Amino acid sequence: MFPQGTQIEHPIAATNTKKGPAFRLSLRYKLAFPVVLFVSLMLFMLFYTTFQLVRSLIVEGIEDRLTAIADVFTETLRFPFVLGNKEDLTNLMYWMSEQEDVLEVRLEDAAGKTVSSINPTLILPAFVQEAQEKGMHRIADDAFAVVSFIEEEGKKLGRVTVVFSHLGIEDELKRIFQERLLIAFVMMILLSLLTSVVTWLGIRPLFDLEKAAKRILAGDLGARASIHSYDEIEDLSGAFNEMVGRLGTSLDRLRSRTEALEESEEKYRLIVENASDIIFTLKADGEMVLLNRGFSGCNREEVLREGLSLFLLLHNEDSRREFQEALETVMRDKRAVLNVPATHNYRGSKTEIFYLVNLTPVLDLQNEVKMIQGVMRDVTELRRIDIMKESLIRDVAHELKTPAAKFEMALTWFEREMDKQNEKQKYAEILSILQNNTRRLMDTISSIMDLTKLESGVERIERTEMDLNALLGQMTAEMKPMAEKKKLKLESNLQKGALKVSADGHMLYRLFSNLIQNAIKYTESGKIVVASAREGDQAHVTIQDTGIGIEEEDLERVFDRFVQKTAASMGIGVGLTICRDITTLHSGKIWAESAGLGQGSIFHVLLPTV
Repeated sequence: MFPQGTQIEHPIAATNTKKGPAFRLSLRYKLAFPVVLFVSLMLFMLFYTTFQLVRSLIVEGIEDRLTAIADVFTETLRFPFVLGNKEDLTNLMYWMSEQEDVLEVRLEDAAGKTVSSINPTLILPAFVQEAQEKGMHRIADDAFAVVSFIEEEGKKLGRVTVVFSHLGIEDELKRIFQERLLIAFVMMILLSLLTSVVTWLGIRPLFDLEKAAKRILAGDLGARASIHSYDEIEDLSGAFNEMVGRLGTSLDRLRSRTEALEESEEKYRLIVENASDIIFTLKADGEMVLLNRGFSGCNREEVLREGLSLFLLLHNEDSRREFQEALETVMRDKRAVLNVPATHNYRGSKTEIFYLVNLTPVLDLQNEVKMIQGVMRDVTELRRIDIMKESLIRDVAHELKTPAAKFEMALTWFEREMDKQNEKQKYAEILSILQNNTRRLMDTISSIMDLTKLESGVERIERTEMDLNALLGQMTAEMKPMAEKKKLKLESNLQKGALKVSADGHMLYRLFSNLIQNAIKYTESGKIVVASAREGDQAHVTIQDTGIGIEEEDLERVFDRFVQKTAASMGIGVGLTICRDITTLHSGKIWAESAGLGQGSIFHVLLPTV
């Protein structure tokens, strides 16, 4: 049950209070950014590989061209060098040095001595100076040295070294590629913008769907997304609108049911709060979650706060033990325990308050006890009246017992006197009537006193572990002569082995003695069978007879006080009541079965085993 005044918040409007993320990136940018990044990387790789390829091709062409030029220079210098014409040789070398891309021209003889050198600005590396083969060598990032030999009839007469520069060519190549790269970058920017626009046009219906969703979150359940994109998003919007429509219908139903529940809850709350009985609910851990009023000198808030500990503290010692056993029975057996007597000591005084408590388990989906619901009725006034009545009955029975005992003694004395005077046979019938009625009166007085002791709680059970089969076997043997006197068979069909119970042996003897004697008394022919068996954690005892039977409407009444099957029966009709009370004291159960008059009867007793 909800507390009074509980309001059920609109579930959709409640979610609207949730704040969005501090930073959000539009979906179109999320789609455009990977595209632009991928295209950029592809263009960069394309330009880079193209640049390296073109550069290598150009360098290779330059090397071939420079090698050819060096060969021409060498052939040009061979004749002046062979003839020893230094003037022509010098003029030719100056002419060579003035050519485009030529940095230096150096002529050496066969011994490696420099004959002539024009613009000797560079120091040639050792591997160039020591080169013995014709070829081109890179001597710097922007310079190549071409080594060529002057030969005559296969003999090397000298060496020509020409140093060329290709700086201008690579700079031009870089400039061209930088311009192309700039153009490509601009194209990428345009491509990203185009991608964003196309993406936005494609996902624009999603923004309309988002607006509709925000309106619904704000509580407008009539909002719908109107999208006509002729694609999956339109299908999504249709499903979204259908879902919102069903949600609105469900919320209307929920609202109606909530209002009905609140109305019903309020009605039952008033009933519980104004009930004359004390209603409480205990959790499995002892927490008290519901209580309609205070009791035994404690206010409601105090009992709710302290829970089961305070509840048990209010009981007297014996009542506390019985109440705890009842709680354990509910938790263990998952069944209700009714009419548990509870005696409280009113806080602040020694006044006793009497209650009758009904405990009912509340099970969860796993069939486990999650709570115990209790109803406690104040029966103090009724208990006091019962105590007065029981005391009166007990006193009357006690007062009757003394004269009845004296009458029985006088009757015994009178019988002996008649025997002395040989007149006993003359008055035998009168003596028999007097003896039978005296015995009946004494049995009645004893039964009344036994019943009042049981119902008043004066007589407490003293439990010991015992073998129920041994007790039943002993009683069958003891009462067999009584059955044989009526020409009846008294048989036993006991379970093999011991059947251990924790019980008061004296009380169980009285219980089964009454049941077997009743079976003999109401059976004229046939047999009585006493049987026992273990059923789970309980001992099941049956006393079956072939007697007069019991009508269906009397199966429950036979355990009430002063109920007799026939008016002529011996006793006053409290034997089965005593059996019921003894069974209850042992946390057991007793009931009768019969197919009807003349069909015999079966009395069942269930007792917990150990």
